[in-house]
Amino acid sequence: MTVLLGVLPPMGVHAAAPPDDGATPVVKLKAGTIAPGQEIATAAGLTIDGYAPDEAGLYIVQFVGPVQADWRAQLAALDVDILGYLPDYAFSVRMTPGQAAQIATWDFVNLVTIFQPAYKLDPDLHLDGPNFYVVQIAPDVDAAQATAAIAASVTTVLQQQGTSVRVLADPGQLPALARIPAVTWIENFTSAERHNEYGGGLILGSIAANAAGYDGATQILAIADTGLGRGTAPGAHPDIPFDRIVNIQNFSGASASGCYTVIDNGARDLSSGHGTHVAVTAVGDSAPNGMARGVAPSARLLFQAIEDYVDFIGDCELAYTDGYYLFGIPDALGDLFQAAYDGGARLHSNSWGADVSGAYTANSAAADDFVYRHPEMTIIFSAGNRGADKNSDGFVDGNSIEAPATAKNVIAVGASENDRAGDYPCDAALTYPSNDPFQGGKTCAEMGGQNTLGTYGARWPDAFPVEPIFGDVTAGNRGQMAAFSGRGPTDDGRIKPDVVAPGTWLLSGYSELYRQGYDAEPNSVDGKFQLDGWGLPAGDRYKYFGGTSMATPLVAGAATVVRDRYQRDFDHAASAALVKATLINTAVDLPDENNDGVNDNDFPIPNIHEGWGRVDLVAATQVAAFVDEGLGVLTDGVRSYTYQLGPGAPFKVTLVWSDFPAAEAAAVSLVNDLDLEVTSPAGVTYAGNVFAGGWSQPGGEPDRVNNVENV
Repeated sequence: MTVLLGVLPPMGVHAAAPPDDGATPVVKLKAGTIAPGQEIATAAGLTIDGYAPDEAGLYIVQFVGPVQADWRAQLAALDVDILGYLPDYAFSVRMTPGQAAQIATWDFVNLVTIFQPAYKLDPDLHLDGPNFYVVQIAPDVDAAQATAAIAASVTTVLQQQGTSVRVLADPGQLPALARIPAVTWIENFTSAERHNEYGGGLILGSIAANAAGYDGATQILAIADTGLGRGTAPGAHPDIPFDRIVNIQNFSGASASGCYTVIDNGARDLSSGHGTHVAVTAVGDSAPNGMARGVAPSARLLFQAIEDYVDFIGDCELAYTDGYYLFGIPDALGDLFQAAYDGGARLHSNSWGADVSGAYTANSAAADDFVYRHPEMTIIFSAGNRGADKNSDGFVDGNSIEAPATAKNVIAVGASENDRAGDYPCDAALTYPSNDPFQGGKTCAEMGGQNTLGTYGARWPDAFPVEPIFGDVTAGNRGQMAAFSGRGPTDDGRIKPDVVAPGTWLLSGYSELYRQGYDAEPNSVDGKFQLDGWGLPAGDRYKYFGGTSMATPLVAGAATVVRDRYQRDFDHAASAALVKATLINTAVDLPDENNDGVNDNDFPIPNIHEGWGRVDLVAATQVAAFVDEGLGVLTDGVRSYTYQLGPGAPFKVTLVWSDFPAAEAAAVSLVNDLDLEVTSPAGVTYAGNVFAGGWSQPGGEPDRVNNVENV
């Protein structure tokens, strides 16, 4: 029996469970740990002694234990502005020295200290400038005044959206920037990249789920990507009828004077064809012969085009070269989600991210914030393609997952292998040599009408220099992870990715613009034809791609079908927590998760490679029982449920909650800590996420970092 629990903690109450050892709590920041009498050592110019008597400055207030509602109310009664939660049991606040002195006398307060400028700097900042940075400003200040103060401290302000300001700055300007009272956080600006580097319906079980009546018809799925075909609903792709496209929104980045010019190409998919491929994977209704059928073939689509050509000038040319970039993604990321939400979408798929090696970033927090405030919005992100064997030990290393997939409330998707080692036909009518480096400049005919797949080592020799990964073919084992798939854990130890789906040699839609061999002329902007993808195309309608980009629309389509099932069978609008819990609970453990070439299940679920396993859509549409709790659980609150099972019946419980966003400076991102416990008729208690060999074990310690727990 499967039981799913989706929970939304109440807004404004943030309380992690107390440490088990009874020790005095500490404040855990990315910059270090703070306790009474113990501050973080900082560099010159990154500390201040205090504020003027009438000046409201940034402080940290820490309580003695889990935050009680009346403690927070007393802060509000003093007109203290609470800006964010910090682990453990602390808030970043804005107040005067007099207020700070008064609060320090309260018996339920453990610590009051200045939020020093040093605490605002991401430890991973690039210091070989000039560089692009993202500066976060507090929500309680005037954004225009704050931006003006920032402009006086940096080389150039590139743009300001909401509480995010993108700047070009020399590293030597960072201390002055951090001393601005309105500034709360500074991190690298890392341009989002596409995560691209047949099989979805069969491996995930979508064909059977669709046949059972769950095809996404009740849902609108939003996809934010490069573009969609010719940029119009009638010209999207033959597999997506125009009457299923509810809207195409064009997000074009703004030019920055003296730095770069953005050339708006509308919603057309010109360069990589990435967005068209992704969209057809999720919602395409296939060619007449059933080729490349999407997972949710009756769902409606809201598409957001986020790629444009960018021409860099001046100092900015040191950071980037001219080309197509995802500069349409708003720095205020919530604006992207809000536009989709306002258009009726309750699922949002994103096959892109930034290389931050497991960090929780401002965009991670923005994604968490949107789901927390819009609990019916399921957001899916790809884990990235930074998986590698950097230490040459024959195993894929951890800590390569990208952001915003590091967010707590999203579904982070890794890539497994497609199941066939052969039968990836190319169009024999194409006479030009393959642009795929591994295929050695051969034409389709010279390859016998079949794409040569290649091994991980042959394709990426620097990432996979030794056996067994070096000689492993990039498809052929549905029970194996794709070697390049981004691995967890996150920097604070959370389990990521959440689930995986096939991400090698996926056949899907080919944008009908600038196709080599099919169209006469290349793109006049960059003088290039559209990317062929992996190998050579199967025809003028479909091509192959690989990457977590390709796995993500499979999972997004699966999430759409799951939500469709809850709507049809239960007349229930499933929350993001319930959709996520459903996919996690029913996922299948992969036998070769670490790419050692053997289906030996060295690392049963949960693990840093596959998270909780590969999506199984047949099982996900047959869930036995669920609770979608919208009232929340207060500090020290308990929810109890009783279920009757037959003798020897399997029992699996998944608890997922949409958590409040963490402050970017926090070292641990969990804010509300819920604990799952299952007690058997014999009185044996199993705690969430206490596993050995893929099975729950009695005893163990409660999980203090994840907002997903399983028994």
